[in-house]
Amino acid sequence: MAYVALYRKYRPKDFDEIVGQEAIVRTLKNQLRSGKIGHAYLFCGMRGTGKTSTARVLAKALNCEQGPTDTPCNRCKNCVAINEGGMMDVIEMDAASNRGIDDIRALRERVSFPPSEGRYRVYIIDEVHMLTTEAFNALLKTLEEPPSHVVFILATTEPNKLPATILSRCMRFDFKRVQTREMLPHLKRISEENGVKAEEKALALIARNSQGSMRDALSLLDKALAFGGDKLTYKDALSLFGAVGDDLLFEVSRAVKSKSPGRILDIIDDVVNGGKDLLRFVEDLMVFYRNLLMVSIGASRELIDVTDEEYGELEVLAKDYSKEEILQVLDLLKKASNDVRWASQPRTVLEASMVKLTMPELWTGDAAWAARVKVLEQRIGELEKKLEELSVKSISSVTEAIEVRPEEPELNSEKVGERAEDTPKEQVGSNERVAEESCDLPSEQPLESKNSREQKRENGLEELKEKWPEVLEELSKMGKKALVNVMQECGVKPFELQKGALFLSFEGFEGQKSLIDMQRKLIEEAIKNVTGMEVMVKGFKRTEAAASKDSEDISDEEFIRNAVELFGEDLVEMEDD
Repeated sequence: MAYVALYRKYRPKDFDEIVGQEAIVRTLKNQLRSGKIGHAYLFCGMRGTGKTSTARVLAKALNCEQGPTDTPCNRCKNCVAINEGGMMDVIEMDAASNRGIDDIRALRERVSFPPSEGRYRVYIIDEVHMLTTEAFNALLKTLEEPPSHVVFILATTEPNKLPATILSRCMRFDFKRVQTREMLPHLKRISEENGVKAEEKALALIARNSQGSMRDALSLLDKALAFGGDKLTYKDALSLFGAVGDDLLFEVSRAVKSKSPGRILDIIDDVVNGGKDLLRFVEDLMVFYRNLLMVSIGASRELIDVTDEEYGELEVLAKDYSKEEILQVLDLLKKASNDVRWASQPRTVLEASMVKLTMPELWTGDAAWAARVKVLEQRIGELEKKLEELSVKSISSVTEAIEVRPEEPELNSEKVGERAEDTPKEQVGSNERVAEESCDLPSEQPLESKNSREQKRENGLEELKEKWPEVLEELSKMGKKALVNVMQECGVKPFELQKGALFLSFEGFEGQKSLIDMQRKLIEEAIKNVTGMEVMVKGFKRTEAAASKDSEDISDEEFIRNAVELFGEDLVEMEDD
């Protein structure tokens, strides 16, 4: 016996086998139970959602020997004949091939004849939108008032092309896309019946690639079963469809959030070496971020076509993204999709676009501001956490010091005097010296620590001044010769170093200062490469101010200005004594 494709072999034979159209099935069942059967139905929706199959099941339910019934038996001669496509009272007509007025005239002539085998004569007109205007006009009167034994079922993927006069004469049913989670049990059952052990992730990938069409899903499953033999793995399904795994898409999203362009480039390299289609990769990413956006805004679960496991992972990931960031990523991916489609070097275009995703400072619009605000909020949160840890640590250290100090017993003044008289003078003198030394010790220790810290800071500044020409040379090697020229012209050198905060001397104009200020990160990187010191360039000071500085003491105004430069005006609060 010749092989029969899965979508033909597993065509629904009753209403319970129709997948993903519960509302339509329930309505038709209720009509059959109550006997309120319409004379004209319009089934519309995308391909492969069950329009023609539902029409055949309805024709079976009307002509079953036990009917009309909502559960056709599939055993009587009428049901068997309809399943095999050989019943004379069920006429299937393809409007794409029979679209003229003569075809409709022939149909009108046959309508008046009573059914020869069953209870109803059912006309199923597929792709009805292909009929000509004249054919529609010829069909109007018959469609509005057909004989009582005639039922018309019109099926189309483009209901917008039907005249309003036709639409108003039909009971319309819109077939929706079949969700992935609705397809999975059906695909699993078919795989088991065919002796194939399929992984659930592989079946989910097949369901997603069908884009809501049950017929396409069965066709893809047919192809996958032929590829995998008696076992279908997720890896085999990825190879078959040229797609990337969901784990890789999640990895991309995490790399974007952590601002890791290197990881992004590694992922693209894996995609290219794996022979995947770059355009398909970008489109899969767009679908992924679209689902992430739906989760972020709290959209209905029905709008997110993923499995329950993937939905849980999206919920966790959505907490790290703002809505503005997701929208900006979608805009960049849309532009990347257009560029990759027409570029002669699609990999280069994709790499540039994906690296831009990891650099929110290059974004434009509201998303850029939102991303920067969120970064600032995170930094403020980290600072507050560190301050809290420092305060807790200082309190605990003071508490430990109090607990460790031994409690001195209360001495009677008379006993103290007696002890003093009994003690030799030499021993009294030595005790006094020991007491003096013990009293001086606590005050000397902090002084030594402070001096050592100041000495260490001065040594760091001197080392940086000594190696400053090497720092400028390092910047030149980094391709910033123009920056080096401006710095030399403006006399930019290490001026002051306080707790990793570096202030540079400056003798130029404000415009030149802005140019140098934009390259702070490069200057810090060059300093680290040459000296190994991790410093942050906090600002510039003119040499006149440096020359007039007589001591290391910092005035109140200088302290306030440094605090504002270090932490920002929003975090510095001044109180009057």
